[in-house]
Amino acid sequence: MPDVTAQQAQRLIAFATQRLGQVEGNGECWTLVNNGFQSVSFVKPASTYVWGRVVNQLSQAQPGDVFQFSHFEVTERIENPDGSWSESTQTRGAPRHTGILESVDAEGNATFLESNIGGSRNVQRNSFRVRTTQGTDANGVKTTVTVSGSFIIYRPQVAATP
Repeated sequence: MPDVTAQQAQRLIAFATQRLGQVEGNGECWTLVNNGFQSVSFVKPASTYVWGRVVNQLSQAQPGDVFQFSHFEVTERIENPDGSWSESTQTRGAPRHTGILESVDAEGNATFLESNIGGSRNVQRNSFRVRTTQGTDANGVKTTVTVSGSFIIYRPQVAATP
C-alpha cells in the first residue's frame, strides 16, 4: 500500500483541528485517530495500535504521521544564572497514547493533535519535545530536556489504486 501524500496527510490534520475543544467519539486518544482514518479513507492495519508503515527516524517524521507513545515522559529543567531553577514534566502513554503529528522541527519540538490528556477528553493541540536536548541561551539560562520511554512513528497509508 502506498504512503499518504502530504496533501492527504493534511486532511487528517484538518479532521482533528476541526474538533479542537470537542470530544471526538468516546474521547479516547486512539478514537480521534481511528475516526480520522475512517473519515479520510486511510487504511488501518488490523493490528491494534498500528497506524501504517513504521518511520524509523524522527528526522523523517512528517505532519500527519501518527505517534504511538509508550510510557513516554518529558522533563524540562530550566536553570537561571542566579542558581534558581524550575522543572516540569509531561507524560504520554500509561501504558500507551496515540497522537497525530501536526509539526516537528530539527530540535525535536513537536506539536500534536490529541485527546484524553490531563483529565480532558477534548481534542487538544499540545507541544513538547520528543528528543533529549541541552542548551544555554545568550542570558546564561540553561535548559535541559530529558526524554524517556518510547514512541513509534507510523506513516498512514491508502489503498492502492488499480
